[in-house]
Amino acid sequence: MASMSRSKRSAVQRYHDRVAGRYDDSYDDAYWQWHNALTWDYLKPYLPRDLSATLLDLGCGTGVWACKLLKSGYRVGCVDISAKMLDQTRMKVEQMGGMGRATFTQADLCDLSSLPAGGASLAVALGDPIGCTEAPALALRQIRRVLCDDGVLVATFDNRLAAIDHYLTLGDSHAMTQFLRDGKTNWLTKDAKERFPISTFGPDDLQTLLESAGFKVVDMVGKTVLPMRHHRELLAGSEERRTWAKIERSLCRKPFAIGRASHLQVACRVMGG
Repeated sequence: MASMSRSKRSAVQRYHDRVAGRYDDSYDDAYWQWHNALTWDYLKPYLPRDLSATLLDLGCGTGVWACKLLKSGYRVGCVDISAKMLDQTRMKVEQMGGMGRATFTQADLCDLSSLPAGGASLAVALGDPIGCTEAPALALRQIRRVLCDDGVLVATFDNRLAAIDHYLTLGDSHAMTQFLRDGKTNWLTKDAKERFPISTFGPDDLQTLLESAGFKVVDMVGKTVLPMRHHRELLAGSEERRTWAKIERSLCRKPFAIGRASHLQVACRVMGG
């Protein structure tokens, strides 16, 4: 799909095009290594046994998960709204010799018409790309269309409760009341033209949203319950990371603990699949 002109690019595109070249630098430390290891642990049970299956990395960004899936032996369709993010993914895939098993599509998740219906066994949408679309419900219906009848979606979403502190810091009760009512907030960047809305969800309304799009939730975890992003020094050694990961996994599915997490990671199957 051809890149859109600058004048027609959405705020989501403008932001991600601008930061694509240095995006990975923001996620290169002990915390994100620990966080990504947990993400992979939660994802692995849903990988198809058949290595000839086609997988989709939706909102692939710079290709962290696409490359992981390619290294595992699958064919992967890389999809992102940002052409420059796709360029970063393409470069990584080429360096690892995976071009023969990868495709690259620039698309909004609300319009996946360029992808074949029922062609994918698994779609991952990690890093909250669905919540960054203009219409998450529409995006989910589009994802449902491109999955096969027994297909699986593994995705992350911003947890609504995690944003409360932001509104307390602002001291704006009206804004918090509105946020709690509709779950809408904004990605805050210095350039107001690059700010884009984000839809956040609680566990119950996320399950309702997924079911209305034709999915059955089979797993939901809080990620991460432990606020290790603010305690990176505790993850300095490999043994410490394993210990904290064990504690995290003991909490991540408990209803009383999920509300503390910044994100929700779900695995869901096509309804009736």
